[in-house]
Amino acid sequence: NDMIFEQAPLQIVNSILPLYVNGQVLRTIQESVASELAARMQSMQSASDNAGELAKKLSLEYNRARQAAVTQELLEIVAGASALE
Repeated sequence: NDMIFEQAPLQIVNSILPLYVNGQVLRTIQESVASELAARMQSMQSASDNAGELAKKLSLEYNRARQAAVTQELLEIVAGASALE
């Protein structure tokens, strides 16, 4: 019932252990890189959303200012026409 190994168990462990440790280190580095990329993607998405909101606000503000200028000009034209009568 005993198992017979080609090599001594210590020799097998010494061969496998560095591979296992390297695999764990590689996995940890990959997870770290993936986490960093996910954080960057989230940051860029937030920046894009904020830029879109800012563009909408600025467009609305510009349109209100333009409408106010047009309204002011119309009032001046109507006031000038009334003064001529």
